Parts: sequence; structure tokens; C-alpha cells
Amino acid sequence: MAYINGERFDATEIAHVPWRALVNRPDYEDLLLVECGLRAKRVTSNRGLQFFAHYPSVGCLIEHKSESAQHLAMKQALKDRINAAPGWSGEVEVAHRERAWTADVMATHTSGRRLAFEVQLSQQTEEEYVRRSQRYADDRIGPVWVVPENFDWFRVKLPMIVTGFGKTSALPGVPADLMGWIAERPLTGTMAKLGAMVDAVLHPSFQWPHGTPRHQLDEFERLDREQAEREAAAQMEAPRLAEEKRLADEAGALVAAERVERFVASATAPGHADVRPIPAGIKIWASEVRCLREGHPMLIWRLTEPGQPNAAERQWMPGPENFANIRARVDNWLAAAGSALAKAGIHGLKGSGHRRAFTCPECKDVISGRWVTALPLAKWSVIAEGSTTREDAREVLSRRPPLSAPVPTKPQAEARALRVAPVSRPASIQTGDPDFIGPRPWAVWMSEAREADELAARLAAKDARAARLRAISENPRYIGSPNGFRFQCSDCGGIFEDDNEGIHADSRCLERGPRSSGWR
Repeated sequence: MAYINGERFDATEIAHVPWRALVNRPDYEDLLLVECGLRAKRVTSNRGLQFFAHYPSVGCLIEHKSESAQHLAMKQALKDRINAAPGWSGEVEVAHRERAWTADVMATHTSGRRLAFEVQLSQQTEEEYVRRSQRYADDRIGPVWVVPENFDWFRVKLPMIVTGFGKTSALPGVPADLMGWIAERPLTGTMAKLGAMVDAVLHPSFQWPHGTPRHQLDEFERLDREQAEREAAAQMEAPRLAEEKRLADEAGALVAAERVERFVASATAPGHADVRPIPAGIKIWASEVRCLREGHPMLIWRLTEPGQPNAAERQWMPGPENFANIRARVDNWLAAAGSALAKAGIHGLKGSGHRRAFTCPECKDVISGRWVTALPLAKWSVIAEGSTTREDAREVLSRRPPLSAPVPTKPQAEARALRVAPVSRPASIQTGDPDFIGPRPWAVWMSEAREADELAARLAAKDARAARLRAISENPRYIGSPNGFRFQCSDCGGIFEDDNEGIHADSRCLERGPRSSGWR
């Protein structure tokens, strides 16, 4: 681009004959370049390329960068698209009269509205984008950037059309083919052809909602200033808020301590002189407490010894106490004591960790874990323990209805009357013996027997095992499952299948185990 006394010349649009005749104009010596305004001349390369250049003697401080073929093609495509829009005209390399800016393609509407399309295929900093955009905005020109990639990290929002067409992209057959490329408007996230994007920007309804770069920077500064003021005010208020929080915490602590004192004062150790702890294979402590809302009495329990200095004791909550077999033992003790005291409910608390708490069975008031922790040892009583030395306690535990109620054998009745262990069994018991306890080879199908003696032995083993299972199912110490092949020991709560009594035979499950491992 060059000018002669205000007349604009585009070297790419001048035909060969007028281009050669340009030097014959009387004012040819007034030919000036757009960017710098210094004297220039027309040049034709060996390949026929027409362009303007400085005379060698002209000292120009501006670095005139040569444009790539991709850059030229995009400018030509934009210019043609703008000229095809109603009321719009496009010109390339339109410069400010004082060279403040030079638009790649200037789109001018008949109403006077102007848009500067800048094709930026090379790297450029955010600051340079902002500076060049603001120069257009100062002259009431809307900048539109046509770039190959999205710059979503820019803080200042600028009108951009992302084309994916860069300096190394293949050239189209004709520049107009570029209008068929799929483009994107980053701020709206819409995708369309580049030609449709250009038409949308040229449409009278198009508006830029984010303001000029200077307006955006002023807004950022205002927000940063307000944030700094809020932080300074918060810093000044911090001591007062901290003191208010401390006073509120102290008041809350006093209220919490008063509630704990009320809870502890109303608690008593449950117990009856004529009822001892029932045998359960485990030790269970219980306490009679009252809810703080209505004062309803209830029984709470725990499996860990009260007053133990461990992490769990500092904030206690029900854990295994929620299991049905533990709660059944609490019911057994209440039945043995003839007490009408209600049993506390166990309620799941909101939040993570499957936290639980005791609740009042009447008003559903939650019994806080720290209240339970605050109960002294004197407020707890042992209602179940791992001992079978007392026959009266054993009878309490076995009150649950068995599957059948057979008459005990004479040796068993005599053993119970004398409160001694049953007669010890012989040391050598064969597999086929009904009294055999322990692992045994499973009987194979009768059809696999090869001889009459082998078949008779297998039939005898089968009958012996059936008799053994019948004896186990009729034993009042065992609670059978519906299918009849799984049993639960009422002494310790242990479960075994078929005739594998193991340590449950003859109540050995509640005897001292080997290697001082505690109760079995």
C-alpha cells in the first residue's frame, strides 16, 4: 500500500499496464508508504510480484515485515467477503493519518461504522493485543482479530475468530475457499464457517458486551481495589471477631458442661440383687440414663470398659452395639431382671463415617457421645460376662425358645445338678462313632462302593452322622437355622455348620484358651 497526495494504491490490485504507467505521473515523487509516510517507489520482482519499497537512501526506523502468503490470502478472503455484504466495503492496509494504526482489512459501512479486521498468524503477547485493540477503540473502530488458535488465558476479553489457519497451513486454491473453514467464537463457544462468522460480526445486531480494553482494565482495578479494602477491613475486624468467638465458645462450653452434669446426675447403675450378669461370651456394661428433653429413662450399653484412656473413649459412640446378637443379650438381662426399663434406640447420624448415637425410644432425643463418655465407672454395671460357672445365669441365657425341647439325658441332668462338667469322652474315638468331633472325610456316593463290606461301612457312617446331627439339633444350647444345617451357640454366639461343634462341644467355648489368648 502507498499513497500519492491522499490517493491510495494497492499493488496487488493494479493491472500490469497501469502499474508500469505509475512512474509517468507528475506527482510520482510524492509516493509514500502507509506505515511510515516516507518516500517509496514501485517494484516488480523477477517473478512478476508487484509491491512498494523504500529508496535505498531513505532511512526508515520502522521494520517493514514481509507478509506470508497465508497472511495475504486471508486478507484477500476477508476483503472479498466484506465487499459482498450489503452496505459494507472492504479495503486492505488502511492506515491512520498519523500512522497510529494500520488495519489489515478495514470494513466501512454506509452508516459510518467501521471494523478493523486484524489477521494475526504469528505470536503476540496479551499486552500487544490490548494495546493495538485500544488504539482502534480510541478512534471508535471495533477491532476483530482473526487468529489460528484460542487464547482463553487472556484476562481482557477481545473479539476473536479462531480459524485454525496458520502460517504453515496449506494455501487454498483461491482465497475465497478460506471462508469455508470451520471457525469458532471463543467467548460464545459457537462453531460455524468463517464466512458465517464474518457475516455475523457485520450484522447490525452484533454488539460487543465486554467494553473496550481500557474499560475492562479499569474494572479489574476497581475489583482489585475493593478486594484489598475488604481484606484490610477483615484484618482490622479479626481481633474483635476472635474475641466474640472466644466468648461464644466459653458460653457454649458452659452450656455443654451444664448439660453433661445434668445427664451424669440423672444416670444410675442398673442392677438387681437377685440377678447376676448373664453369660454371653463377652463383657457388656450398661447404665440407666434419662434423656434431657423429656427425662425418659432408658438403658444404654457398651462393650468397652468405661474409663479406659484411649482415643475412642474421648468421644464414644455405639459401634458393635448395633449388632442384633449384642442387643439380644441386653434383652436377656432385662428379662432376667424382670425390668420394664426401655432399651435405647440406635440412630445413624448425618455425615460421613457411619456415625451412630443412642436415642430416646420415646422422644427420639439424641444421646451425645461425649455425655456417655462423661459417665463415671460407678454409673455402669456389668450385665453380661464370659463365664459359665453359674448354672442360674446359664438358664437365663437359654430361655430363648429352641427348635425343639427334648428331655435331657440322665448324665446331663446329673451334671447340671452337681454343677460339674460332663463326663470326659474316651481319647480314641473312631470316625464312625456318634461321639466323634472334628474333621472327617465326607462320605462318597453309595454307588461307588465296590464290595458289600464297604457299602455296609458307608451306610453305618451315614447313619452315625445323621444321629450326630439329630443330637446337635436337639441340644438346647444350640439355635438352629431354618435349613437345619447351621447352628448358633447360645453361650458365646458362635456359629458352626453341620456337626462341626469344635470348641462349642461341652461348653468349652467359654473356657480359658491356650497361650493365654483370653476367652475363646
